[in-house]
Amino acid sequence: MSLDTDFLEALFEWLLKGAGAGDRSLDIKLALEIWEFEAIRAKARGNGDYGEYDLPSQNLGYDILIKLAELCLAAPTQDQRTIWESVLKHGPEAHYALQHFIDGLYIRLGAGDDPTAFQFVWREIANYGLAAPWSKKGLWFHGERLLGDILGFGNVEALQLLPPGAALRMKDVYEQWARGHLATDDECIGRFCYFLSSPFGSPLRLDGLRWTSAALRAREGFWYRDETGTALAHLVATSLQADAAVLGGNSEALQALLDIAAMLVSKNVPTALALQERIKRVGSFK
Repeated sequence: MSLDTDFLEALFEWLLKGAGAGDRSLDIKLALEIWEFEAIRAKARGNGDYGEYDLPSQNLGYDILIKLAELCLAAPTQDQRTIWESVLKHGPEAHYALQHFIDGLYIRLGAGDDPTAFQFVWREIANYGLAAPWSKKGLWFHGERLLGDILGFGNVEALQLLPPGAALRMKDVYEQWARGHLATDDECIGRFCYFLSSPFGSPLRLDGLRWTSAALRAREGFWYRDETGTALAHLVATSLQADAAVLGGNSEALQALLDIAAMLVSKNVPTALALQERIKRVGSFK
Protein backbone atom coordinates (compact mmCIF):
# COMPACT_ATOMS: atom_id res chain seq x y z
CA MET A 1 0.00 0.00 0.00
CA SER A 2 2.94 2.34 0.61
CA LEU A 3 3.98 1.89 -3.02
CA ASP A 4 0.43 2.73 -4.10
CA THR A 5 0.30 5.93 -2.06
CA ASP A 6 3.79 6.98 -3.13
CA PHE A 7 2.84 6.40 -6.77
CA LEU A 8 -0.38 8.40 -6.45
CA GLU A 9 1.43 11.21 -4.65
CA ALA A 10 3.89 11.51 -7.55
CA LEU A 11 1.23 11.04 -10.21
CA PHE A 12 -1.06 13.75 -8.85
CA GLU A 13 1.52 16.21 -7.53
CA TRP A 14 0.19 18.76 -10.03
CA LEU A 15 -3.16 18.60 -8.22
CA LEU A 16 -2.07 18.08 -4.63
CA LYS A 17 0.60 20.78 -4.57
CA GLY A 18 0.03 22.66 -7.79
CA ALA A 19 -2.63 24.72 -9.50
CA GLY A 20 -4.62 21.74 -10.75
CA ALA A 21 -6.00 21.10 -14.22
CA GLY A 22 -7.57 24.50 -14.68
CA ASP A 23 -10.96 22.80 -14.54
CA ARG A 24 -12.45 23.11 -11.06
CA SER A 25 -14.99 20.32 -11.58
CA LEU A 26 -12.25 17.94 -12.70
CA ASP A 27 -10.04 18.89 -9.77
CA ILE A 28 -12.87 18.23 -7.32
CA LYS A 29 -13.74 14.90 -8.94
CA LEU A 30 -10.14 13.68 -8.85
CA ALA A 31 -9.56 14.92 -5.30
CA LEU A 32 -12.68 13.13 -4.05
CA GLU A 33 -11.60 9.91 -5.73
CA ILE A 34 -8.14 10.12 -4.18
CA TRP A 35 -9.71 10.79 -0.78
CA GLU A 36 -12.06 7.82 -1.17
CA PHE A 37 -9.05 5.58 -1.85
CA GLU A 38 -7.26 7.02 1.17
CA ALA A 39 -10.28 6.63 3.47
CA ILE A 40 -10.74 2.97 2.45
CA ARG A 41 -7.05 2.36 3.14
CA ALA A 42 -7.16 4.04 6.54
CA LYS A 43 -10.31 2.16 7.59
CA ALA A 44 -8.91 -1.20 6.48
CA ARG A 45 -5.71 -0.61 8.43
CA GLY A 46 -7.47 0.67 11.54
CA ASN A 47 -7.26 -1.00 14.91
CA GLY A 48 -8.92 -1.18 18.29
CA ASP A 49 -12.40 -2.16 19.38
CA TYR A 50 -14.16 0.98 18.17
CA GLY A 51 -13.30 1.11 14.47
CA GLU A 52 -10.64 3.79 14.74
CA TYR A 53 -9.02 4.55 11.38
CA ASP A 54 -5.30 4.48 10.74
CA LEU A 55 -3.36 7.73 10.38
CA PRO A 56 -3.51 9.37 6.95
CA SER A 57 -0.77 8.07 4.69
CA GLN A 58 2.41 10.06 4.35
CA ASN A 59 2.31 12.24 2.27
CA LEU A 60 -0.74 11.50 0.12
CA GLY A 61 -3.29 11.35 2.93
CA TYR A 62 -2.33 14.62 4.54
CA ASP A 63 -1.90 16.44 1.25
CA ILE A 64 -5.30 15.42 -0.13
CA LEU A 65 -7.06 16.64 3.03
CA ILE A 66 -5.44 20.06 2.73
CA LYS A 67 -6.33 20.13 -0.97
CA LEU A 68 -9.95 19.28 -0.20
CA ALA A 69 -10.08 22.18 2.27
CA GLU A 70 -8.73 24.50 -0.42
CA LEU A 71 -11.18 23.23 -3.05
CA CYS A 72 -14.08 23.45 -0.59
CA LEU A 73 -13.60 27.16 0.05
CA ALA A 74 -13.08 27.90 -3.66
CA ALA A 75 -16.02 25.80 -4.88
CA PRO A 76 -19.47 27.14 -5.79
CA THR A 77 -21.86 27.02 -2.84
CA GLN A 78 -23.78 24.09 -4.30
CA ASP A 79 -20.61 21.96 -4.43
CA GLN A 80 -19.16 22.74 -1.01
CA ARG A 81 -21.17 20.21 0.99
CA THR A 82 -20.16 17.36 -1.31
CA ILE A 83 -16.54 18.10 -0.48
CA TRP A 84 -16.68 18.64 3.27
CA GLU A 85 -19.21 15.90 3.92
CA SER A 86 -16.97 13.38 2.13
CA VAL A 87 -14.56 13.85 5.05
CA LEU A 88 -16.83 14.58 8.01
CA LYS A 89 -19.14 11.62 7.34
CA HIS A 90 -16.39 9.30 8.61
CA GLY A 91 -16.84 10.78 12.09
CA PRO A 92 -14.59 10.37 15.12
CA GLU A 93 -13.42 6.98 13.87
CA ALA A 94 -11.36 8.99 11.37
CA HIS A 95 -10.46 11.72 13.84
CA TYR A 96 -6.90 12.11 12.56
CA ALA A 97 -8.19 12.88 9.06
CA LEU A 98 -11.04 15.10 10.20
CA GLN A 99 -8.74 17.17 12.40
CA HIS A 100 -6.32 17.68 9.52
CA PHE A 101 -9.12 18.72 7.17
CA ILE A 102 -10.51 21.18 9.73
CA ASP A 103 -7.03 22.58 10.31
CA GLY A 104 -6.77 22.93 6.53
CA LEU A 105 -9.84 25.18 6.44
CA TYR A 106 -8.28 27.49 9.02
CA ILE A 107 -4.95 27.40 7.20
CA ARG A 108 -6.67 28.50 4.00
CA LEU A 109 -8.48 31.31 5.85
CA GLY A 110 -5.15 32.46 7.27
CA ALA A 111 -3.63 32.31 3.79
CA GLY A 112 -6.19 34.77 2.46
CA ASP A 113 -8.97 32.60 1.05
CA ASP A 114 -12.45 34.11 0.77
CA PRO A 115 -13.72 34.85 4.32
CA THR A 116 -17.34 34.85 3.12
CA ALA A 117 -16.96 31.34 1.75
CA PHE A 118 -15.28 30.28 4.99
CA GLN A 119 -18.12 31.66 7.11
CA PHE A 120 -20.70 29.76 5.06
CA VAL A 121 -18.77 26.47 5.25
CA TRP A 122 -17.95 27.07 8.93
CA ARG A 123 -21.59 27.34 9.94
CA GLU A 124 -22.55 24.36 7.79
CA ILE A 125 -19.94 22.02 9.24
CA ALA A 126 -20.62 23.24 12.80
CA ASN A 127 -24.30 22.42 12.46
CA TYR A 128 -23.43 19.10 10.86
CA GLY A 129 -21.09 18.20 13.73
CA LEU A 130 -23.64 19.19 16.37
CA ALA A 131 -26.26 16.97 14.75
CA ALA A 132 -23.92 14.03 14.08
CA PRO A 133 -23.76 10.97 16.40
CA TRP A 134 -20.21 11.68 17.49
CA SER A 135 -20.62 10.64 21.13
CA LYS A 136 -19.94 6.99 20.43
CA LYS A 137 -18.55 4.61 23.03
CA GLY A 138 -14.78 4.72 23.04
CA LEU A 139 -14.69 7.67 20.64
CA TRP A 140 -16.72 10.36 22.40
CA PHE A 141 -13.59 12.23 23.49
CA HIS A 142 -12.46 12.54 19.87
CA GLY A 143 -15.94 13.70 18.90
CA GLU A 144 -15.87 16.46 21.51
CA ARG A 145 -12.40 17.56 20.44
CA LEU A 146 -13.46 17.68 16.78
CA LEU A 147 -16.44 19.90 17.64
CA GLY A 148 -14.11 22.26 19.48
CA ASP A 149 -11.76 22.26 16.50
CA ILE A 150 -14.62 23.16 14.17
CA LEU A 151 -15.69 26.01 16.45
CA GLY A 152 -12.21 27.49 16.26
CA PHE A 153 -10.83 26.65 19.69
CA GLY A 154 -7.11 27.04 19.10
CA ASN A 155 -7.58 28.98 15.85
CA VAL A 156 -8.76 32.37 17.08
CA GLU A 157 -5.96 34.17 15.23
CA ALA A 158 -7.35 32.97 11.90
CA LEU A 159 -10.91 33.82 12.96
CA GLN A 160 -9.77 37.39 13.61
CA LEU A 161 -9.48 37.72 9.83
CA LEU A 162 -13.25 37.39 9.42
CA PRO A 163 -15.42 40.50 8.96
CA PRO A 164 -16.57 42.28 12.14
CA GLY A 165 -19.47 40.61 13.90
CA ALA A 166 -18.51 37.06 12.89
CA ALA A 167 -18.58 35.74 16.46
CA LEU A 168 -22.02 37.19 17.16
CA ARG A 169 -23.34 35.76 13.89
CA MET A 170 -22.37 32.34 15.25
CA LYS A 171 -23.80 32.94 18.73
CA ASP A 172 -26.65 30.49 18.24
CA VAL A 173 -24.20 27.76 17.26
CA TYR A 174 -21.94 28.39 20.25
CA GLU A 175 -24.92 28.46 22.60
CA GLN A 176 -26.22 25.17 21.22
CA TRP A 177 -22.79 23.62 21.67
CA ALA A 178 -22.46 25.00 25.20
CA ARG A 179 -25.84 23.66 26.28
CA GLY A 180 -25.15 20.20 24.92
CA HIS A 181 -21.40 19.73 25.29
CA LEU A 182 -19.68 22.21 27.61
CA ALA A 183 -20.30 20.14 30.74
CA THR A 184 -19.11 16.93 29.07
CA ASP A 185 -15.39 17.15 29.69
CA ASP A 186 -12.71 19.26 31.35
CA GLU A 187 -11.09 19.93 27.99
CA CYS A 188 -14.31 21.45 26.65
CA ILE A 189 -14.38 23.88 29.56
CA GLY A 190 -10.72 24.79 29.30
CA ARG A 191 -10.76 25.37 25.55
CA PHE A 192 -13.92 27.45 25.77
CA CYS A 193 -12.45 29.62 28.53
CA TYR A 194 -9.44 30.51 26.40
CA PHE A 195 -11.68 31.10 23.39
CA LEU A 196 -13.83 33.54 25.39
CA SER A 197 -10.68 35.25 26.67
CA SER A 198 -9.50 35.96 23.13
CA PRO A 199 -10.29 39.13 21.14
CA PHE A 200 -12.38 37.12 18.69
CA GLY A 201 -14.42 35.47 21.44
CA SER A 202 -14.89 38.67 23.46
CA PRO A 203 -18.32 39.60 22.00
CA LEU A 204 -19.62 36.28 23.37
CA ARG A 205 -17.86 36.55 26.72
CA LEU A 206 -20.72 37.75 28.94
CA ASP A 207 -23.07 35.13 27.53
CA GLY A 208 -20.27 32.60 27.71
CA LEU A 209 -19.82 33.28 31.41
CA ARG A 210 -23.44 32.31 31.99
CA TRP A 211 -23.09 29.17 29.88
CA THR A 212 -19.89 28.22 31.70
CA SER A 213 -21.40 28.79 35.13
CA ALA A 214 -24.40 26.64 34.18
CA ALA A 215 -22.11 23.86 32.95
CA LEU A 216 -20.10 23.92 36.17
CA ARG A 217 -23.27 23.80 38.26
CA ALA A 218 -24.41 20.78 36.24
CA ARG A 219 -21.11 19.16 37.26
CA GLU A 220 -21.65 20.28 40.87
CA GLY A 221 -18.55 22.43 40.66
CA PHE A 222 -16.34 19.45 39.97
CA TRP A 223 -13.41 19.17 37.57
CA TYR A 224 -10.49 16.79 37.32
CA ARG A 225 -7.58 18.77 35.93
CA ASP A 226 -5.67 21.59 37.57
CA GLU A 227 -5.46 23.19 34.11
CA THR A 228 -9.24 23.60 34.13
CA GLY A 229 -9.07 25.79 37.21
CA THR A 230 -6.26 27.77 35.62
CA ALA A 231 -8.35 28.34 32.48
CA LEU A 232 -11.39 29.40 34.50
CA ALA A 233 -9.31 31.83 36.57
CA HIS A 234 -7.86 33.26 33.36
CA LEU A 235 -11.36 33.83 31.98
CA VAL A 236 -12.54 35.54 35.18
CA ALA A 237 -9.47 37.79 35.27
CA THR A 238 -9.85 38.66 31.59
CA SER A 239 -13.49 39.60 32.03
CA LEU A 240 -12.76 41.73 35.10
CA GLN A 241 -10.11 43.63 33.16
CA ALA A 242 -11.84 43.96 29.79
CA ASP A 243 -15.53 44.07 30.72
CA ALA A 244 -15.51 46.13 33.92
CA ALA A 245 -17.45 48.98 32.30
CA VAL A 246 -20.40 46.75 31.39
CA LEU A 247 -20.37 44.10 34.11
CA GLY A 248 -22.00 46.41 36.64
CA GLY A 249 -25.06 46.65 34.40
CA ASN A 250 -25.26 42.95 33.63
CA SER A 251 -26.38 41.20 36.79
CA GLU A 252 -26.51 37.75 35.20
CA ALA A 253 -22.93 37.90 33.96
CA LEU A 254 -21.76 39.33 37.28
CA GLN A 255 -23.52 36.55 39.17
CA ALA A 256 -21.95 34.00 36.85
CA LEU A 257 -18.53 35.46 37.63
CA LEU A 258 -19.23 35.22 41.35
CA ASP A 259 -20.40 31.63 41.02
CA ILE A 260 -17.31 30.63 39.04
CA ALA A 261 -15.05 32.41 41.52
CA ALA A 262 -16.73 30.65 44.44
CA MET A 263 -16.04 27.30 42.79
CA LEU A 264 -12.42 28.33 42.25
CA VAL A 265 -12.14 29.23 45.94
CA SER A 266 -13.60 25.87 46.93
CA LYS A 267 -10.94 24.16 44.82
CA ASN A 268 -8.13 26.28 46.35
CA VAL A 269 -7.14 27.72 43.00
CA PRO A 270 -4.43 30.37 43.44
CA THR A 271 -5.73 33.94 42.92
CA ALA A 272 -9.33 32.79 43.48
CA LEU A 273 -9.91 34.80 46.66
CA ALA A 274 -8.46 37.94 45.11
CA LEU A 275 -10.67 37.50 42.04
CA GLN A 276 -13.72 37.01 44.22
CA GLU A 277 -13.05 40.28 46.03
CA ARG A 278 -12.55 42.14 42.76
CA ILE A 279 -15.89 40.85 41.46
CA LYS A 280 -17.69 42.04 44.58
CA ARG A 281 -16.28 45.53 44.10
CA VAL A 282 -17.56 45.73 40.52
CA GLY A 283 -21.23 45.71 41.45
CA SER A 284 -23.41 45.93 44.50
CA PHE A 285 -22.37 42.57 45.95
CA LYS A 286 -21.10 42.72 49.53
